[in-house]
Amino acid sequence: MSKSKRVNFLKSFLKIYGVKKIELINETFSSINGIAIYNESDTEEKQEFIWHKSEKEAPPKELNILIEKIIAKKMHKGDRMFNSIEKLEFSEFDNQKRDKLISLLYDVEIKMINEEKETDSFFVHN
Repeated sequence: MSKSKRVNFLKSFLKIYGVKKIELINETFSSINGIAIYNESDTEEKQEFIWHKSEKEAPPKELNILIEKIIAKKMHKGDRMFNSIEKLEFSEFDNQKRDKLISLLYDVEIKMINEEKETDSFFVHN
């Protein structure tokens, strides 16, 4: 059985933050809830999250390709993307698609959960 598009996207997106592993807590039609683990040997290095998106609303797999290239080329510092991402070239899609994907990337917001309340968010900016 293949993993959901949401799980695949979350694994890719949260790498921007240095997340090494995701443990799922709950998946519903309209959201996905889990724990982002930064360091598997330090149980304190984790953050619970919820993403209010259905499987149907998950970004296209090309966004994962964009994110992986940004990470591989070190074109970000934490949640800040460098302007040079707008010049990245891809064999998988054209520049117009790249620009749409960058826009989608900036629209992602995954809520952090602290003490059972949605607080801060995982998001990226330039």
